[in-house]
Amino acid sequence: MAVAVSELRERLRGDGAGTRAGRVVEVPGDVLGLGDSFRPLFADGVLRAVWEDGDAQALTFTGTARTALADGPVPVEVSFVHDGGEAVTGVSLSVELPAPGAAGEVLGRGLGIDVPPLPASASVTRLELQRADGVTVLTGEGEHGQVTVVSRSGTGRLMVVASGAWYVACADRGLTADQVSDLLAAAKGVTVALPEDGLSEGTWLVLPGGAWSGGPLVVPVRPDRPRRELDPARRDGLGRAMPVRDGAVSAVPVPRVGVRRVPHAVATDDGFVLLAPGWLASQRRAGFAFGGPTDAVSLLGFIDIGVLDGKSKAIKFDKSPLHISGGLAARKANPPYTLAVGGVLLVDTGTFHGSAIAAAYAPSAGAKPSFFAFGALTADKGIGPPAFQVRGVAGGMGWRSHLRLPDGPENVADFPFIKALRDPTSIGAKPDGTADPLQVLDHLTQGDSPWITPAQGSDDPVWVAAGLAFTVAECLDGRAMMAVQTGEDLTLALLGVVGMSFPKQPGRRKYAHVEIGLEALLKPKAGELSLSAALTSNSFVLDPNCRLRGGVAFKTWFGPSPNKGDFVVTVGGYHHNYRRPEHYPVVPRLGFDWDLSGAVTVSGDAYFALTPAAVMAGGGLDVRFHSGAVRAWLTAQVDALIQWKPFYFDVGMRVSVGVSASVKILFVRITITIEVGVSLSVWGPPTGGEAKIHLWFISFTIGFGAKRDADTNALDWPGFREMLPPSDTAVRVLPGAGLIADRPQSADGTLSDDDAWQVSSAGFTFSTDSAVPVGELYLTRSGGSPAERGSKLNIRPMDKTNRTSVQRVSVTSHDENKDLDLDAWERTPATASVPQALWGTGRGDTLPGSGEQVIPNQLTGAMLSSPGPEYGNDTGYIGEDALAFDPIDPDGVQPLDPNAQPVGPTPRRQAGVIGTIARTVAAPAQNSARAQLTQALTGLGLDLGALDTDLSAHRDAAATAFTAEPMLVPAS
Repeated sequence: MAVAVSELRERLRGDGAGTRAGRVVEVPGDVLGLGDSFRPLFADGVLRAVWEDGDAQALTFTGTARTALADGPVPVEVSFVHDGGEAVTGVSLSVELPAPGAAGEVLGRGLGIDVPPLPASASVTRLELQRADGVTVLTGEGEHGQVTVVSRSGTGRLMVVASGAWYVACADRGLTADQVSDLLAAAKGVTVALPEDGLSEGTWLVLPGGAWSGGPLVVPVRPDRPRRELDPARRDGLGRAMPVRDGAVSAVPVPRVGVRRVPHAVATDDGFVLLAPGWLASQRRAGFAFGGPTDAVSLLGFIDIGVLDGKSKAIKFDKSPLHISGGLAARKANPPYTLAVGGVLLVDTGTFHGSAIAAAYAPSAGAKPSFFAFGALTADKGIGPPAFQVRGVAGGMGWRSHLRLPDGPENVADFPFIKALRDPTSIGAKPDGTADPLQVLDHLTQGDSPWITPAQGSDDPVWVAAGLAFTVAECLDGRAMMAVQTGEDLTLALLGVVGMSFPKQPGRRKYAHVEIGLEALLKPKAGELSLSAALTSNSFVLDPNCRLRGGVAFKTWFGPSPNKGDFVVTVGGYHHNYRRPEHYPVVPRLGFDWDLSGAVTVSGDAYFALTPAAVMAGGGLDVRFHSGAVRAWLTAQVDALIQWKPFYFDVGMRVSVGVSASVKILFVRITITIEVGVSLSVWGPPTGGEAKIHLWFISFTIGFGAKRDADTNALDWPGFREMLPPSDTAVRVLPGAGLIADRPQSADGTLSDDDAWQVSSAGFTFSTDSAVPVGELYLTRSGGSPAERGSKLNIRPMDKTNRTSVQRVSVTSHDENKDLDLDAWERTPATASVPQALWGTGRGDTLPGSGEQVIPNQLTGAMLSSPGPEYGNDTGYIGEDALAFDPIDPDGVQPLDPNAQPVGPTPRRQAGVIGTIARTVAAPAQNSARAQLTQALTGLGLDLGALDTDLSAHRDAAATAFTAEPMLVPAS
């Protein structure tokens, strides 16, 4: 019998000190008439809580309680519901659990549902128990999902576990669709899509209907297979313990080993793997799937095996002369992808050997899959004439995939696909020659900078790569690869490694080996073109200890690039006083390092660079001796920096010779150093310089000529005018769409001003372009207000600032001999990046700062489009020349017989046809017949699209739509 409200208040008051914290309150679920509602949280069905605060009169309190779901006391909030009289009708209980929380299946088992293990992501840390009107609702919330268990007497129990985009439904008995709806309505806020015929008893992974045609698909979740207790007294023929005779079952569950031949789902740490060999494929659905805590169950229709994350399956074929080994493996992927499935095959035929790799990424709901594949094949002997022999080929592609290219030519040799041209097993085999697909996936797709990554977002990038390994004249070995990658930035790349050894014969001492990495990149959308080469660490000359280093690069920017107009050519880097802009390539010094017998080392370097602002070059030599306590050195360095317009040079030379010895006198060791050095710096114009002499402990400087800042070297206008393009190209007017005939040229190649452009009356576009940045753009011959304004003009070689340059644009009609109003034309300003060396600020003998090689977004002109013509209803006069035609000479052969007589029924015009159309086209009988026909065609599976069911407009227009009664042909 249920306890009365007054009795419950007495239980809550305890000894009468209802406000005293720290006392224990006990409320059995049975005396409340709530049955087993408390048992999911309290094993014996009794709520024992330490009172902290509350109101016994209002039947509410907070405190801490011990629960079967946590090791220690947890916070609880309790509120009892009554009918206004003496009957307790319900309870609301909230419990906070410490991390990692309670497993989802524990909540279901607490209410009497046999639930198999669920993913760890289904754990919950907050629980709410609601009991009212005979319905118990237990709701748990966690970091990745929610668990809801609903129980109603006479109906059954339903459990729903949702984690991200997948969910599980579990019933303790078969439930009809109405019963499912009834239980879900009591849960409030739980929305799931289940089959229309209800839910069978058991635990089901529910796959949404959006993944395929039809409604949702339910797949059973595999339960644990119990382990039978063993009887040590009973042994089989191999001496193994046998199960007890009565078949007693141990409480320790053991997952079933192997793959069932029926579809089922297996819970992992944070999702499910769906194992359904053949069955789903027969349903035209996926055969392999994986879902994470925040991703939908993803589908791959072409895989139908049971491969789990971190596991692999071996593939092997060995029948001479073909030997194949490899494997297939799966690896979790980052959102929006859930799983990466990859494989590698190593192939050896004796003559050819190679490898092939491929991987596919399974997407979550709403995303697209990603895929890439690559293969390489080499021959022990080259194919072709000695002048050019092919030793290997390779190719690959990726869809919705990004291919990371090497960072600079010095790293090209380490690019996996380039390495595969020499050794195809380098990206797919372990040292013992076997293939590990997990290792391949990790090598290519994992780490801080993976070589291949699946695409993100809505873009669908594609990359294609093809390569060739070759030998030229049996001396030069090379590997080259062409790659094209689309996407947000179209990239065309040519990568290669070229090497030569002397002598080439194996077994003989080599006196030189040079290996160079090559890289050419074109990015049309970004407006970048770069060509670069670098010596690899394997290069030497004369002696393996004489290592070569360095690189060269050319890079230019064009089109949409913010650095448009800038360029750089460098061999070995830049002048040490030059502040390299961020977008300039980094190139190592060109030089060598030679260790002679460990006592003497010789190194040298050189560089050259050309930029829009300057040219620079230099080199150095360093010789050092070290033997015991004696050290000696010789260093020499030359650096030159030259600018032009205005011309300026800065050349420095340094030579230093020194010796150092360590001597022990009595108990003291002292070091004596003697060094003689000379340095000379010369600059100009005006020419000046200084010489610095260093003799042991004495040094002094001798200056001569002009000081460094004696003159700005500013040019006058005639001197600067020579730096601008010729007058006919300094300012250009370029025709665009709508040009019919260009202006003719005279005999000397110049344009004639007497003849005008012939343009289309439908519209015409032209643009202006100036080599000098424009400060004010006018659309009149004289006067008026600027239509566009640019920046103030600076002329750096002239040391002039805040000047104004003016561009005036006018269009004269040749027929009317008057200027057109260009304000009515559509106008788009044209901007470009201009060289800092010409149009920047600062002294002419000082290099621009880092990142200031060009000045972006400078006004250089405008594009103007004429207004469209105003068309009327009158076509105007049409002359006979408009209807003329070109005769065919000689006459062709007429395929039709001009003397042939007409055949078939003769069309006849009958009176009253228009009236019949007006009366019947929208009549009820015809409307009903059309509706029946539409229904019949739709039932056959035909997609009729949008239909016009209201034909009243045709009825109203019948009298005016026809110029005469239509001609009819009798039906045959």
